[in-house]
Amino acid sequence: MTDSSGYRMYVFRSGRRDVPGQRLVAELADDLGALAAPAGADRRRGVVLRALIRAGEVESILADAGAGSASLLAGLTDDLAAMLVGGDDAGALAISDGPTSDHERSDVWPRTARRLTTPAALASIDIPATVPSSPPEGFSFYALHPLDFARLAERLAFPPAPVRVVGIRSIGTTLSAVTAAALRRQGIRAGRITVRPSGHPYDRRVELGARELRWVQDGIAEGAQFWVADEGPGFSGSSFLSTGDALAGAGVPRGNIVFLGSRAADPDALVAPDGARRWRSFRAERVECGTQLPGDAGEFIGAGAWRRRCYDDESGWPPSWTSMERLKCLSRDGSRILKFEGMGRYGSECLERARGVAQAGFGPEPRDEGQGFLSYPWLPGRPLQAGDLSAAVLERLADYCAFRASAFPVPSPVTDELIAMARTNFSTEMRIELPWELHLEVARPVLVDGKMDPHEWLGSPSGELFKVDASGHGDDHFLPGPTDIAWDLAGAILEWRMAPDARRAFLERYRRRSGDDAERRLPAYLMAYALLRLGVAAMAAALLPDEGEARRLIAARHRYRAFLIDGLGPAAPPGALG
Repeated sequence: MTDSSGYRMYVFRSGRRDVPGQRLVAELADDLGALAAPAGADRRRGVVLRALIRAGEVESILADAGAGSASLLAGLTDDLAAMLVGGDDAGALAISDGPTSDHERSDVWPRTARRLTTPAALASIDIPATVPSSPPEGFSFYALHPLDFARLAERLAFPPAPVRVVGIRSIGTTLSAVTAAALRRQGIRAGRITVRPSGHPYDRRVELGARELRWVQDGIAEGAQFWVADEGPGFSGSSFLSTGDALAGAGVPRGNIVFLGSRAADPDALVAPDGARRWRSFRAERVECGTQLPGDAGEFIGAGAWRRRCYDDESGWPPSWTSMERLKCLSRDGSRILKFEGMGRYGSECLERARGVAQAGFGPEPRDEGQGFLSYPWLPGRPLQAGDLSAAVLERLADYCAFRASAFPVPSPVTDELIAMARTNFSTEMRIELPWELHLEVARPVLVDGKMDPHEWLGSPSGELFKVDASGHGDDHFLPGPTDIAWDLAGAILEWRMAPDARRAFLERYRRRSGDDAERRLPAYLMAYALLRLGVAAMAAALLPDEGEARRLIAARHRYRAFLIDGLGPAAPPGALG
């Protein structure tokens, strides 16, 4: 079943959450303060990287809000980008020749940092009390490093014509700053602005204001190229396309517009209106991601390659959306797994969760390798299979769920997006509307594990069971995001194919350990879990060219579909009705 329905599944989440604006500013001030502390070169680069990502985030928020202090933050983002590209403080001088600043800045970075870290300067940043924030996907999930764009800029910077860089907010803010910094380092005149496309995700629009139009006209007059920086393109390409069309509409020759992205696009597969023709009217270049590896990185074991080391043959391989796996390598001596867990604030949160799992005795101890990578010891043993289910395994699964329910609580999230996912995937798969009003009760809101599959558990030679890959998936690009612990209970029941007696024993052990009787909430979560995993399998099978991988994914899709049909039947599941 590799029909086009896979493309229409709902599997990704927005990841947006409301956070206190002043908290973000205070965290940025802490990052800047850390730069003043004595540190080795590797640590200093890590602090610059973290501060740069945070500055780009705050700049984007302020620009979206129309705040006057956005230009001040843009100058700081430029300075930090120059530091990162230059490798030390020597690159800190940044002269803005675009509307990223209200005046020509000639001060070096340390003076800017001192102004920002004073209470008066912090108070002058007119950030809203509460702002929407989401992790920059490339920096958080896909090992996109800002320096990847610097290297691409250096490669494309000949002949040395002036360049106007347009960053697509949010992550394009940081990427545009780094691109412009790399060009300036080559002696090329470069300025930047940022834009926010709006409208339907498959048909975005960009409106240039009077200030941006003047900036574009100045660039046309000096014969500049216009480079558009963002991660992606995604399925539609509409953020790039809408920005390119806006520039062309302002008079920029299409031949002078270049898209800088993190993925190669198939123009014929883009779902934006008239996407193929529009995309081909522009030039597109992409960075090479995953080049910023820890010094100890050895054999690549990402994209599903780790399975060759863990299974005797492909017949036992679990399915994988290989292109969406986190970047992973072995250390040179083979003793550790180096895994990209995320840069900036997101990576710091993953590190803390990994430490919590290890301290509770459920997983291996992490080590921060810098640049968004954590490493874990390569433990002897084998990934488990559903057939390994036993009383001891049931107890370990239940104890782990009880641990997460207490260790990683979150404010109660809304369930609208999960319900929308369930409705979309059900109607796409079954070709009828979901006949029930799905109600997902949130009684124990947590940052779930999200990956309770048997192969995510390692059985050691001594009989111990360890949970691997336990820090990032509960808050990554995919649904569900933070939700009720019933999500992980449902995942364990379905992925381990628990018979009724095993399911009862599992839930009773969890209840005793946690004090939470989740039985009533569970049917709705079983349905939602199956519909999400069905959608992921269907979309991955439709997108991956590897026929063997597609067969494994299609088999998984059929298994989730069979669960929905056999387990739920024509009647509404108990507890699922609102």
